[in-house]
Amino acid sequence: MKLAIVDPPYLGRANRYYGNGAGGGGGNRKKYKPNFHPEASIWDKESEHQDLIDNLSKFYDGFAIAMSSHNLSQYLKRNETASNSIYRIGIWHKPSAVPSGSRITNSYEPVLFRIPDERRSRAKGKKMRDVLVANPPRVGFLGAKPNTWTHWVLDVLGYENEDIVDDLFPGSGIVSEAILNYV
Repeated sequence: MKLAIVDPPYLGRANRYYGNGAGGGGGNRKKYKPNFHPEASIWDKESEHQDLIDNLSKFYDGFAIAMSSHNLSQYLKRNETASNSIYRIGIWHKPSAVPSGSRITNSYEPVLFRIPDERRSRAKGKKMRDVLVANPPRVGFLGAKPNTWTHWVLDVLGYENEDIVDDLFPGSGIVSEAILNYV
């Protein structure tokens, strides 16, 4: 099977964190400055995220897309015509989430899963929870995921050794490395 793990710049935050707006403001953005991408602002368009889902559905048997809690409604709206059995929402709960300028601390990130049809059965693979509790790594890269996040995603997708897994937004490189080290 061909699987994809996708952690695109979050809708509405791409240019601010990765484009021309990167490095502005204060707080953790100065400490955890990501790589600059001159075309980051394209990911601030809802249509790019819609095209991403369409392309993933065409070229992959299964996938997982990381997103902000603010973006979940856009992804669900795009897929409201799809059968509820096709997509699942998982939650990455970050107990050590850093308070932002908002009144409400964002301590979770949704993950949209498209589990391959053959891997949905109760008889196949590990029994999994749809929630992962894990702190983000302290690697100096905004948006980096811990190894446990990648392993959880692979387990939910029903990963098997013969599968091909693509990390479509390598960022810090941690997800690609965790895929290679998955046992």
